[in-house]
Amino acid sequence: MNLRTKLLASYLIFVLALIVLGGWSALRLREMGDVSRRIISNNYDSVIAAQEMKESLERQDSAAVFALLGARERAVAQMREHRARFDADFKKAADNITEPGESDVIETIRRDRDAYYRMFDVFLTRVKATEDGAPPPNVLERSEESAERSEYFTRLEPQFNKLRADCEHLLQLNQRAMLAKSESARGVARRWFYLTLLMAGFLVVAGLALAFVLASRIVKPLRQLTASTVRITGGDLEAKVQVTSHDEIGVLAAEYNRMAERIRQLRHSDMGQLIIAQQTTEAAIDSLYDPVIVTDAEGCVTKLNPAAEEIFGSESENAGKPVGEIARDQLIAGAVAEALRSQRPVAGEGAVSVLPLAVDGSERAFRLRTTPMRDNEKHLVGAVTLLEDITHLREIDRLKSEFIATASHELRTPLTSVQMGVYLLLEGSVGELTDKQQEVLEACRQDCDRLDKLMRDLLDLSKIEAGESQPQLASISARELITTAVKELRPQVEARGLQLLVDAPVDLSSVMVDRAQIERVISNLVINAIRYTRHGEIKISAEQRDAHVAVSVSDTGRGIPPAYLPHIFDKFVQVPGASTGGVGLGLTISKSIVEAHGGQISVQSAAGRGTTFTFTLPLRSGSG
Repeated sequence: MNLRTKLLASYLIFVLALIVLGGWSALRLREMGDVSRRIISNNYDSVIAAQEMKESLERQDSAAVFALLGARERAVAQMREHRARFDADFKKAADNITEPGESDVIETIRRDRDAYYRMFDVFLTRVKATEDGAPPPNVLERSEESAERSEYFTRLEPQFNKLRADCEHLLQLNQRAMLAKSESARGVARRWFYLTLLMAGFLVVAGLALAFVLASRIVKPLRQLTASTVRITGGDLEAKVQVTSHDEIGVLAAEYNRMAERIRQLRHSDMGQLIIAQQTTEAAIDSLYDPVIVTDAEGCVTKLNPAAEEIFGSESENAGKPVGEIARDQLIAGAVAEALRSQRPVAGEGAVSVLPLAVDGSERAFRLRTTPMRDNEKHLVGAVTLLEDITHLREIDRLKSEFIATASHELRTPLTSVQMGVYLLLEGSVGELTDKQQEVLEACRQDCDRLDKLMRDLLDLSKIEAGESQPQLASISARELITTAVKELRPQVEARGLQLLVDAPVDLSSVMVDRAQIERVISNLVINAIRYTRHGEIKISAEQRDAHVAVSVSDTGRGIPPAYLPHIFDKFVQVPGASTGGVGLGLTISKSIVEAHGGQISVQSAAGRGTTFTFTLPLRSGSG
């Protein structure tokens, strides 16, 4: 039996169960309708007949009263009309005897009715005789005649009450029968309801059991198939699926075992090993969350993982194209070209190396990493470019910068007030100060100056990071730029007993920079060298490198411990042992300024051998 037949058979069983339950319910409803119909046909007609008989009997009694009062003709007409109605209703009741004792009640009503009719006729005859004769000659005789009529009426009334009681008995007999049958029908309905509910529950349980058994028989082979697939995926190619049926699932299991056998045969061959290695590499690349671009030795695209396809398009459309053609930013093409040329990894650092790319309608920030690929013989075969998603890091930096800028701005006003108060006190505006007070106020003034410098640095750094302090680029001689900056710094260096040396060749090309910002970078680096150098010299040198001019500031100080080198450009980082005065923002600001100019800044240091900071500046276009 195939799977389709099994499913159809199971559905057919469910349909048959519904038919059985529906037929049972319809049969019970029909029986309930028959019970209700029997109650109406057996007792309801008798109840109506008894009520009508009582009504007709009441009207006949009223006719007797009319006759007693002298309206004989009206009484006779009313008597005939309601006697006919009584007889018709009595016939209906007599023809619908359904309850025990009802026939005796009918016979009693017939007997009492006949007696009542005879007495009523005698009463009317007497009334007619008194009306047809000569009127009594005197009042006494008329009074005797009226008393005689009343006597006949008085004899008629007990028979009326008896007949009326007989009709009431018939009415109550049928009403009690209706009530008893109604209670019996209610009990039968309740019993059928519970039986129907029990049957429905049994069918539901049986259906669930059948569904569970059928699902187990269908799903069990699929689970075995899934487990074998997992084992084969994990490398266990000896896994097999047991074929326990001849339906579609059994055929699938048999074909699956054949496929696994073919894979095992392929695995043992060299081509299979190559395919497996290729598939493993592609699976590893595809599973990466960050976009990955693989290029050959000529810089043409060979593979894009799914994350990269969301940015640059499908791999089938871009395969074989130069990476510069599909990339939305020339930094990617430049990094790939540099990695292939130098055969060294290229990693962009700083804000200028961040790539803003649109992904799913929103802009995200990526950091570029390009690494050359070599074969076993160290021959260059291509490059792998990884775009590291740093959107969340950029957002955190933005929030921190906004917080620092807001806090610094809000602190400027109260700090200015404090500085003004300290200066006024030091100037003696409130009277003479003791030496101790003078010392305390001097310390307060120095701390206020340091705090003011800190807030200015924080505001400047926030503006640079937010892009509000873009460099105003202008062409200037690199040598002139360095000598001008040194002229203002020399007094500070020599005041510390240090030598300041400058090595800037005359033939240095012009650079495109913001003069004030680059002078600030040089000033920060020299001041930093002063803080870490107690004896020796500070040297500023410059040289031209390709399309950049490299400026170096070196000292003969104690150097930077290796643990601090990776974080030396981070905010508020200070190397132990330096003289006081810095807050750890000078190098951070310098790095931001240099990167805003399109350059890079780096540091080289060894304990006890001094430190050298080097930053690059782009040449003016056309200079060389």
